[in-house]
Amino acid sequence: MTALKIRLPAKPENVAVVRQALTGLGDAYELDPDFLSDIRTAVTEACNNVVIHAYAGDSPGLLEVEADPGDGSAVDVVVRDYGAGLQPNTVPVGERSLGLGLPLIAALARQFEIRGRSGGGLDVRMMFAPHASETKEEVHVGRLTDEEVDEHPPAAGMSIVPGPLVSAISSRVTAMLAARADFPLDRLADAVLVSDAIAAHAEQYVSGGDVGLAIEDGDGALDFRVGPLREGGARGLLSELEVPGFGGSLERLVDKVNVEDGEGSEFLVLTIRREEE
Repeated sequence: MTALKIRLPAKPENVAVVRQALTGLGDAYELDPDFLSDIRTAVTEACNNVVIHAYAGDSPGLLEVEADPGDGSAVDVVVRDYGAGLQPNTVPVGERSLGLGLPLIAALARQFEIRGRSGGGLDVRMMFAPHASETKEEVHVGRLTDEEVDEHPPAAGMSIVPGPLVSAISSRVTAMLAARADFPLDRLADAVLVSDAIAAHAEQYVSGGDVGLAIEDGDGALDFRVGPLREGGARGLLSELEVPGFGGSLERLVDKVNVEDGEGSEFLVLTIRREEE
């Protein structure tokens, strides 16, 4: 099971959001700071490639990152786009001068693979080991089959394995987005409290194996979309969200609460604005 999946518009400012998510993952799994720095640097380069090269025109397309620390002995990361990507047949196997920031990735990752898909887009797969030897694995370049990849990208958001990882990642991403949207300090603190409260209670109401959390920023507000939840889970989650030291329900911190129906499930959507209404 992948520990973290994050999908964002492929914009330069969202590379910093990915870095914050990886920092949260490092905190949750107690990764060595230097090892985490290597991962963040390599993944940043791969994300920059997507932002700069994957999509043409005004539409940013999607940047997708999956990370899995496994048992802690190695961390697997995939950076994916659904655009033009880097054409595999232009990169000789074993060639270190890959261009577009990829030589740095090859230097930091224990294993490194570039795989394009027939319908367009690219997977950059990296494996990092804390005490890797100086001998590097060969860089592999190939093409994904139609059966190996979904040609239709999902909506932006995050999917996180339940547990302490949810809080570690969501609070960092929330703080980053709130600060970017010029939230005053008190409202930024409210947004982080909302994120932490969701992380603490959402697992028992999720209908699937992961906690799906989309945090969208725009027009001076943050929207938290949690789900899929089992039937009645949205109201159940709200009833549990007591904020320590606050003396009231989470609903007192947010500006809008909405429950969206899905196919046999539902989603809880909480909106917190830069300025209280």
